[in-house]
Amino acid sequence: MWLGALVDNAEGLALKIHRTLWLPNLMIVFALGFWETMYCILHRFSSSETDVDGKINQYIREHRQHYEETTQANEKREKRVAIVTGANGGIGMETAKALGRAGYTTILACRNSKRGQRALSSLEESTGLQDVFHLMELDLASFISIETFANEFEKTYGNLHLLVCNAGMAFNHYDTTYDGLESQFGTNFVGHYVLVNRLLRTMKRSGGARITVAASIAASMVREIDYSRVTDVWRFDRFANYATSKLALLVFSSALARRLEGTGITVNAFHPGVVATSLYRNVLFTMLPGIDGLLRRWLWLDEKVGSVTSVYLALSSDLEGKSGGYYARELPAIAHPDAFDVAVQERLCQFTDILIATNTHSPTLLESINSSVATDD
Repeated sequence: MWLGALVDNAEGLALKIHRTLWLPNLMIVFALGFWETMYCILHRFSSSETDVDGKINQYIREHRQHYEETTQANEKREKRVAIVTGANGGIGMETAKALGRAGYTTILACRNSKRGQRALSSLEESTGLQDVFHLMELDLASFISIETFANEFEKTYGNLHLLVCNAGMAFNHYDTTYDGLESQFGTNFVGHYVLVNRLLRTMKRSGGARITVAASIAASMVREIDYSRVTDVWRFDRFANYATSKLALLVFSSALARRLEGTGITVNAFHPGVVATSLYRNVLFTMLPGIDGLLRRWLWLDEKVGSVTSVYLALSSDLEGKSGGYYARELPAIAHPDAFDVAVQERLCQFTDILIATNTHSPTLLESINSSVATDD
């Protein structure tokens, strides 16, 4: 893992210099982009970085062994349940596969039911597991869809031990969610904010649970959460708005970890790397003939490599009881300083609550969230 550590240290140094000297944002974009690209290229020549199947199999094996050891032989083993948002492809699908193999009943929470069904069939075929993966429709761009999903989940499953907040969109042109929010901020952050808060009651009564959040190093490419980019269409920039949504996720992850301290629920965020998924389909240069194949083959990580840190946070016993962290390449990474600023956390939560209150079409959604939050206090 020396290569990952080298890149993490280099990126951490670049971030410290950037924040100390207040250099233009474009410089940190180039610096981080350079080191991410170097990792994508060089990891292919490092045996410790390319043995992805070995790493994932190790985490699965150790998790199953740990679960068996901590469960009494005469005790009826509880069925463990996990939800993975955006599990119809990419990192989400690879993570779901590992969780199913680790013994979890794994819910594929997908917006597109046709793609979700294809993913379900593929997972069952590749793992040989039946009645392990289950598809449920979830559109994080719709408060009503989130509420419907949560209600149906709670009726069907009594517990929730693992929630992987993976789904997202990137670099879209200006658009809005069904509830009128800027689409990247509304889907990547607010949708998960509503979902997590809605399911907290279920997680609390499950006797210990983990929440993992797919953030991004892109969060460090903006100095702060600029709320005007969310509310003012004339301030919209698809790259800055994507970075803002990821910074909001990172701040929320830290705030949630602080709030849930002592409850048995841990929260950690991660940067998966620059991964060749459909997330980048709206970037113009990827649409040029031959470029997409070149990027996927040489300059970007494949989906399985990108899922390793996600699987690590979900399954590794190293994370037992650890919360509020930010990881990249299975190692602790330097996060945006705003992530740990309590005042920033509180302002973000207040801003988000106002967005929900003024844009929701379902009053019962607010009642459900408020009741879940009340049980934490």
